[in-house]
Amino acid sequence: MTRPTAARAYVLGLAIAAVLLAGCRPQAETARSGGTKPASGCSLTVEELSKATGLSWELKEKRDDHPLETLESVKASVCLYTAADAPQAGSDPLVLRTDTVGGKDVAAVRQEFTESCTGYDGKVRESSAADGAIVCDRDGAVAEGLVESVDRLVNVYFVNADKTTAIKLTKKFDAILKAVG
Repeated sequence: MTRPTAARAYVLGLAIAAVLLAGCRPQAETARSGGTKPASGCSLTVEELSKATGLSWELKEKRDDHPLETLESVKASVCLYTAADAPQAGSDPLVLRTDTVGGKDVAAVRQEFTESCTGYDGKVRESSAADGAIVCDRDGAVAEGLVESVDRLVNVYFVNADKTTAIKLTKKFDAILKAVG
């Protein structure tokens, strides 16, 4: 990842995280407890994410029918998780986001993922996590991937992982995708 590209991606990630972290806390509070998938629709539980990464995660926000920033016509169930024990630049917590879409939006999100990955010098490759799972590999770091099933697609990505964290968590990204339910 080139320095200007990495800086733009980092700044964009922080801006998105700031927007998403403002509000919806009551839903996140109830979804944070328990070991089963929350009724609110997150595709990943805090416990599964913590087990996959070895970090302590918290579900900070959940939004249904949220328009995607890159595809405003597509609405997704968005879940935002933070790990305070993995601080990034500016002491902000590490942020992981899942966007779950269904129906006709699956193809659009898959295409956007591929174009974004390859447009920023990444390579899309299959993941060993599950059938229908792919990741974007940029300069030896995997910080985003998709898990696709018959009727839905889940886009999973770190919003603000610095290069060191992204490389460290690359080895665990398949486990994160496998935990997506």
